[in-house]
Amino acid sequence: MAEKKSYRVTGLLAEGGMAQLFNIVYADGHKAVLRVLHGRYVWRIRPRRRFVNGLKMRAELSPHEHIASTLEFGSKWLKPYEIIEMVDDSNLKVLINQRSEALRMHRDEILLGAAKGLAYMHQKKLLHLDVKPENFLIDYSDRFEPVVKLTDFDLACTVEQGRNTRPAGTPAYMAPEQFNLKISLRASDVFAFGVMAYHACSGRFPFSGDSELQTMRNQADENVKPKRISEYCRDISPRMERVIMRCLAKRVQERYPDMDACLNDMCS
Repeated sequence: MAEKKSYRVTGLLAEGGMAQLFNIVYADGHKAVLRVLHGRYVWRIRPRRRFVNGLKMRAELSPHEHIASTLEFGSKWLKPYEIIEMVDDSNLKVLINQRSEALRMHRDEILLGAAKGLAYMHQKKLLHLDVKPENFLIDYSDRFEPVVKLTDFDLACTVEQGRNTRPAGTPAYMAPEQFNLKISLRASDVFAFGVMAYHACSGRFPFSGDSELQTMRNQADENVKPKRISEYCRDISPRMERVIMRCLAKRVQERYPDMDACLNDMCS
């Protein structure tokens, strides 16, 4: 980790569930993001431990082209914090909701970048466990193609912990084994990637119901299959459709075991 440098806070960027995010600028003009645990969690053991674990996970993965990387982390006035690189363009959720032309033009490149970030985590024997569009930042700065950077590691854990800890995450992206068997695997991140990729390509979720509860039941039920993406997205390549549909296999043994295997198929 680089030596700590002085900076000034220039404003509040966002309020997250676990943390406040501030824009900061260093003396040399370099911009970054300061992420600080909410004051209400400072004395609560489990949220604080989860947040600190996330700081360490991100630091372990940094630097990497497809990770929103750590510049510094520690604790100040009893509040754990991290400083991460600034990615000031957008995120995948915004692009999906806006039906962005940039997403239509660069959809395959964006999904490939997201896959590379997750594959790197899996190579390190780590699970992300909160794979969803808002956790993939899109950087367009001075590049012909967007660069995707994975962020938010508050739920991340080791592969071993995933087998022994009750799953947590965003229900719309959770895999059947997380609902039914109460375990998380690298293949669970693969399933979440598949849900996200399906949504990015089609504008729809692969599993739906009349209520949130029914949607979750459909997602957990091995007998409920999603429609082919090409029914909604005519310009998707056969290879990309095949990859995404395999990511969404309800049975673990029919899915890619990890994002490395998925990435290899995307690039073959």
